[in-house]
Amino acid sequence: MKYSLLLIAFLAFTACQKVNDKNPVLIGQWQGREWLIMDKPSDIDATRVQFEFKEDGSYSASFGEQNQSGIWRTDKDKLYTTETGKMEIMVKMLTVNGTALEFEMNRGGQKEILKLVKK
Repeated sequence: MKYSLLLIAFLAFTACQKVNDKNPVLIGQWQGREWLIMDKPSDIDATRVQFEFKEDGSYSASFGEQNQSGIWRTDKDKLYTTETGKMEIMVKMLTVNGTALEFEMNRGGQKEILKLVKK
C-alpha cells in the first residue's frame, strides 16, 4: 500500500511536468523569408523578422522595432515560447531542418505561415 501511494505520487508529479524536446535544429539565428496569410502572400515584410534560439533555452526575437525575449521549449512539432512576464504561446512547426523553419500560427482566427531561413 505504501509503495502504491509513492508510485501514484511519482506518476502524478511526472505527468504535470512540461515536455521539452529542446529540438537542437532550432538553435541559432533565423531570418524571415516569407509570410503567408490564408496560404496567400501578405503585405508583411517577413525579412524584418528575426529569431535567435539558444542552447540554454532562452530566445530573442524582433520584428521591426518590436523586441522580445524569454524561454523556449519544443514538444514534437510544437514550439512554445514564453516571453518574460507573459503567458506561454504555441506555434506549430511545419518544417524544421538545418536551413528552413516554418511556423503555422492562428492570429485572429486566420491561418498564417511564417517561413524563415537559418543565417
